[in-house]
Amino acid sequence: MFAFQFYQGSLVEDSTKIDENEILYVIAVTMVIVPIVYFIRVKLVDKYVHGIDLKAMDTELKLHKEKEAIRKELEKLERRREALSKKS
Repeated sequence: MFAFQFYQGSLVEDSTKIDENEILYVIAVTMVIVPIVYFIRVKLVDKYVHGIDLKAMDTELKLHKEKEAIRKELEKLERRREALSKKS
């Protein structure tokens, strides 16, 4: 915003009409820049302040799902073994 005000105040030759429609340009640019800066801030705070690493969490979640799938498969095999032992 400072750069825009500097441009409008010093570099534009017709400086008698300052801030008539220019505030709309500042609002539009701010609406784009603020979410980008906030998103970067959230990422940095999560990673370096809170110690939240999304890649590590994703890897841990995948390992948990694999363990759960192996556990279910083992239970299936145990039921089949019991069913076969009852038939014999």
